[in-house]
Amino acid sequence: MIAPAPLMGLITKSLNIDPGPATAALMATFQLALALSCIAGGFLCDKYGLKPTFLVSSVLLSFPTLALPLVGDSLPGVVLMRIIQALGAGPIAATVAAVAALWFPLNQRAIVAGLQGAMFTLGVAVGFLTTPAALSISVNWQSAIAWQSIGDFVSLLLAVIFALGPRPPSQSDVEAFSPSDGAGEAFKLALKQPATWIGLLLMLTVTWIFQGFNDLTPGYFALDKPVGLGYGPVTSGKLMSLVQIAFMVGSISAGFILEKIFGGRGRPVIMMGYALFAIFAFSIIFPTVWGSMSVLPVCLAIAGFFIGLVGANVIAFASKRYPANIAGKLVGMWMGVGLFGGFGGILAGATALHKTGNYHASIAIVCVIAIIGLVFAFFLTPPLVFNTDDKPGQKQIKLKNVTVRKT
Repeated sequence: MIAPAPLMGLITKSLNIDPGPATAALMATFQLALALSCIAGGFLCDKYGLKPTFLVSSVLLSFPTLALPLVGDSLPGVVLMRIIQALGAGPIAATVAAVAALWFPLNQRAIVAGLQGAMFTLGVAVGFLTTPAALSISVNWQSAIAWQSIGDFVSLLLAVIFALGPRPPSQSDVEAFSPSDGAGEAFKLALKQPATWIGLLLMLTVTWIFQGFNDLTPGYFALDKPVGLGYGPVTSGKLMSLVQIAFMVGSISAGFILEKIFGGRGRPVIMMGYALFAIFAFSIIFPTVWGSMSVLPVCLAIAGFFIGLVGANVIAFASKRYPANIAGKLVGMWMGVGLFGGFGGILAGATALHKTGNYHASIAIVCVIAIIGLVFAFFLTPPLVFNTDDKPGQKQIKLKNVTVRKT
């Protein structure tokens, strides 16, 4: 996803286009195709299963990356390669909840979802490091990006091993079914539940916050006063790296906090995450915070930790509260729409920066979105029509292999 970003200067010279159009062609196009393929990939995952999804997606990731030196002198060729890459990445992103629901018991699904969410952030960090490193042993930027196909082929190898491996384990709270059994009926039922749409709105706000904060705050730290704080790009990079690390720690910790501290109740965890992110993210506009290098990193780390906590718990809610054979399409829809929300975060922040001449309004917008997310989270209650927690005394009916409760 991120590989071209560190090389954008070389890319613009090579393709003889301005930085703005180059960024739109290589990054925004990828983001748009990723959002659409994430939505479609969720349906494909639930229809055909995890194994075909991983295999086909890994192929779509691997070969366009490796072939980039052959078409990299043509802007249309580069854009086509980026679109094919995104078509491979989207379905994998959509499988997060399906993996947790199919392979793990209820009390482990938040942990699994949090680990997978953390890996998305880690992947971005790895891309920022490995692409410039590959450039030092490459003849051009196309070859530097082609080196990233090593990771893609490792992914393909793991997908083959997974495809030849065992079926999901038999567990008391995971029914054995073929991927498409009852999925159509269950998904229609899910679309009638308020929790489904609240979950979508939560993912929209999380992605808005993540994209808006990560894309605009580095400029706040780096640019000279009065627009920014004047810390320069090196310090800005270090501060934002801290946010990414904290985000990963929050994602990984999400399951433990949910199960061990809050007894599996996701709503208070999500509300707490939004509230504390808003407080500590907003604090960085005050001189007492940004003026102290002992206080500013702490506030940024807390903000990153708690927004990571929110995202992982939203995914965990889907894996715990919905049947496993619709988890892919459900989370694919949530994440796909959420990726469009990321555009909103960047656009709103950039517009505010242009209108005001500083980053305060941009940061305030992100914090307002967090408060809106907190309000949405207040209404997040489990869809009681799905029997996912095997509570005794529930009167149940069967939709093929999907168990539901009468309402």
